[in-house]
Amino acid sequence: MFSGHVQEAETTLLQAGLIYQAIQVNIDLFNWNRALELAVKHKTHVDTVLAYREKFLQRFGRKETNKRFLQYSEGVCFDIFSVVEVDWEKIQAKIEMELSKEREKAASTAVRSSVASRH
Repeated sequence: MFSGHVQEAETTLLQAGLIYQAIQVNIDLFNWNRALELAVKHKTHVDTVLAYREKFLQRFGRKETNKRFLQYSEGVCFDIFSVVEVDWEKIQAKIEMELSKEREKAASTAVRSSVASRH
């Protein structure tokens, strides 16, 4: 992760259009607020962030208290008064689709830069 330079890694991912990867970096580092901020800003994977956050909290027997997470949880039909039933298959499919799009984007960018460097 750029030898601990998380901000640089995130910036590089965002500049390359790898939004999901930037969100996942923050999830992996339990930087929940930043993960949610990116998801909301880019209007993608809000449900993914919320699901991973819920899984994390459940592991420790805790309930969500962060008002921002509660607000967005209501928006994706999570019931904050009961155990959230997360459709992990749907989230995994969405992640796989996003990774596929990102790989295609990276490949086409590499081809364009390779062609440009020849001219």
